[in-house]
Amino acid sequence: MDFPHTLAELQHGIDTRLQLGAQVAIFRDGDIIADLAVGERAPGAPMTTQTILPWMSCTKPVTAVAVALLQEAGRLDWDQPVAEILPEFATHGKERLSIRHLLTHTCGLRILSARLDELDWDESIAAICAMPMEKDWIPGRSAGYHVATSFYLLGEIVRRLDGRSLDRFVDDEIFFPLDMSRSALIARAPDADVGGFFRTDASEPRPAMDRTGGSSRCPLRPGASGRGPANELVRFIQMMLGRGEWQGRRVLNPRTVDTLLHRHREGLLDLTFGKTIDWGLGFMLDSKRHQRDYPYSFGPHCSGDTFGHNGNQCSAAYGDPRHELAVAFIFNGQPGDDKHNVRLNRINAAIYRDLGLD
Repeated sequence: MDFPHTLAELQHGIDTRLQLGAQVAIFRDGDIIADLAVGERAPGAPMTTQTILPWMSCTKPVTAVAVALLQEAGRLDWDQPVAEILPEFATHGKERLSIRHLLTHTCGLRILSARLDELDWDESIAAICAMPMEKDWIPGRSAGYHVATSFYLLGEIVRRLDGRSLDRFVDDEIFFPLDMSRSALIARAPDADVGGFFRTDASEPRPAMDRTGGSSRCPLRPGASGRGPANELVRFIQMMLGRGEWQGRRVLNPRTVDTLLHRHREGLLDLTFGKTIDWGLGFMLDSKRHQRDYPYSFGPHCSGDTFGHNGNQCSAAYGDPRHELAVAFIFNGQPGDDKHNVRLNRINAAIYRDLGLD
């Protein structure tokens, strides 16, 4: 089918210099109905549907599913204290902080004084384990989006319990079963079709990150270093819509999917975003029940049981079970939060309008 409003919004973003190019992939009722690429992956180089682009925080649900696979295997419990797996975490009153607290952004470890991109993996884990909680934080009742810290801990939990690094675990247990061969949590062999990523909040686009999408010392960032084309990222959402199954291949048990997408954090003000936003275990949930507008929403027309995640000023991946709809899109320009949130609402509205769901 045609997507005139969606394509018009993508072109509008290029014309107004919000991005150089973009990808959109849409799945509905069992079929891919859109696999779009527009503009340039870098100046003078066309964007294709196979171009590898950074997902940023759309990586977080992938890490959450990795942890869920260990829970299914009986290796951990959602309410298990992190310190039972990472003993060095038991400092500054953090002894009872649980895996659930990490996944719902309620553990009070938002701000780390050290820059993680200047540390290697072991140094990063040591620095986070030594952190104190924020003052007056009530675990499970105080809420605020954690950009990086809690997901590093989840990645280390996977490594300690399984023996494989998080990126290897995800390759073997998630990406391979879903035929996501161009997706990864760390850079693989050089690929000619890797897209650039640009800051577009000034007069001229300038690189926002290197081509690997991470630091040379610690390229694995469990909450942000995922990359791949939108038409593979949408398969992950399809799997969640299929209650753990994709094209006859089972990744998760249906009960585990239900647990991940349950409202474990409901009606709490998010101190990072300044709005009330509900969360599952690693998944952001539609929160229009609390307010009409909020940052990084899934748009004005999605149903109330929509789940997924957004990436910093660049991407979104979400599923709308009521409409059997999975969507992933990636822009290669970061125009600033305010402009991006306008762009985000416009593209989400356009997709639903093209589908007759507005």
